[in-house]
Amino acid sequence: MKLELGYIKINDVVFSNEEPKVQAGVLYLNPEKIKEIVLEDDKIKDVKVELAKPGESVRITPVKDVIEPRVKVSGKGGVFPGVISGVETVGEGKTNVLKGCAVVTTGRIVGFQEGIIDMCGEGAKYTPFSKLLNVVLDMHKTTNLPSEWPV
Repeated sequence: MKLELGYIKINDVVFSNEEPKVQAGVLYLNPEKIKEIVLEDDKIKDVKVELAKPGESVRITPVKDVIEPRVKVSGKGGVFPGVISGVETVGEGKTNVLKGCAVVTTGRIVGFQEGIIDMCGEGAKYTPFSKLLNVVLDMHKTTNLPSEWPV
């Protein structure tokens, strides 16, 4: 068996009080549910969930990571093996990919790593992420982390 990628085009992202879903190209997300999931990590003290769309007068900083949303729907293994799933050989089954959107993490969650995404204007020309519908997670870590974290 081979790996099949199912691309789901996302044309808009909106907040909703319902369960997450994709309907007619619109991704509906519940920010309170997202916050609840993120706060399961005891290293995160608080998180603010925001949306940043192409053309908006928004600057996202300090950017830590930009992740394309994916979910494994069949076959063994998970997405992003060794990071959010176990270390194992993957490459079979089906993984759905949400095209046109991204999850962006920001905040003072690590030291020196910084980035900027301008969603409009001159700066937007210099990053492909300015063309995406961004779900931004502004995270604040707990203060009792060991000095060696993150490794």
